[in-house]
Formats: sequence, C-alpha cells, structure tokens
Amino acid sequence: MISIAIGPEVYRPHRTAAERLKSRFGRALRSGVKRLAGPRNPLQPIVPRMCTVRDNELPMLETLVKESNGLSGPIVEVGTLLGVSTTKMALWKSPEKKIITVDLFYWNPWGLTSEQHRDLTAQVLHYLIQTNHVELVVSCKNAFYESYLGEPPSLVFLDAIHDYSETAKDIAWARSIGAKIISGHDYSADFPGVMKAVDEAGGPRQLEGTIWRL
Repeated sequence: MISIAIGPEVYRPHRTAAERLKSRFGRALRSGVKRLAGPRNPLQPIVPRMCTVRDNELPMLETLVKESNGLSGPIVEVGTLLGVSTTKMALWKSPEKKIITVDLFYWNPWGLTSEQHRDLTAQVLHYLIQTNHVELVVSCKNAFYESYLGEPPSLVFLDAIHDYSETAKDIAWARSIGAKIISGHDYSADFPGVMKAVDEAGGPRQLEGTIWRL
C-alpha cells in the first residue's frame, strides 16, 4: 500500500461544490489508509527506483535481453517483487518473446500482506499480462522449477532469495534446463551467499554493478 500524505484541511467559509467533494474524499481516503495499515502494519513509502536494478546496471540488463531476442525460449525472471524490472525487460524484448516472472509474494519491505503485494504487482504488470507479453506465476520458485515443462529459456534472471543455498539451487536449475544465458542481481559484499554461489559456478563472465552473468 502506497503511503499518501494529505495536508491539513483549510477552512473556507464559501467553498465550491468541487472543494467540498475533494475535502470529503480526502477524509475518506485518510480513514481508509489508517484501516488498511493498522497498528501492526505501518505503511512504508514505495519508491519504484528502489524496486529494480540500479541505473548504472540497466545497460547490461538491456544487452542481455537484446541478446536473448536472437535465441529461442522465453525469458524467466525469478523474483518479481513489484514488476519494475519486468517492465524494463519488456521494453527491450522482441514482440514474440514472453517473460515468465515467478514470485510467491511472501516477503516485501513495505509491510504489505501477501495478497496486497500480489495484487499491487499484478496491477503494475496488468497491460503486459493482458497482452500476453508477461506471465505472472505465483509460486514458490522451487515448485516452479519442478513443474516447468516449457522450452529451455533464452535468459534466466535470478533475483529472489539472496543466500548461498538458494542461489546455488537457482543456478543449478537454470543449467539443468538448458538456459542459454544465466544472469542475476546482487553480486556484492552485501550478499556473500550470492557471491559464493556464483563463484563456485565459475564466476561472473560479465559484471556491471551487481548484475552478473555466468
């Protein structure tokens, strides 16, 4: 839920009908936001640029997506969060290529419930889903790996659980399924587990910021 700050209402003795309607809407909105947040679920601001790769990492991600356009198979993104990186990849992919993005929506930094998080992301991706450019899979990634019967992906982009064992599983699956390009996010000292798993898989052949490619 996006936090909204509404300034204090200023009393005017002769307000127009539009001003009165706006005032009533503001009071109703403040009341609704308080009910949704609740004492144990404080609202945190959602900053879209913090929900995706950094600006200096975008050129490498664009290069990977455009390279995948010349390869068969979908793009598989593991870890959707809000769908911001998904929308960026959709700008660069070829029209016929599909992005499959996978998330269980069990964690977010904003205090949203799983259902709120999922619904917000579905709205962000609504156009792309409706036009069949993106498939949003609400699933545990390991369950998705076991059930995936599609064509080997042209690109797998890993940005889910940032520890050693889970990142190692992600890389192992991508290799076992025959992914042509295996890449991911957050190769940095902040996530030593990611670094260890990537290094054990041969190390990054390319690295831009914290985006890595085997």
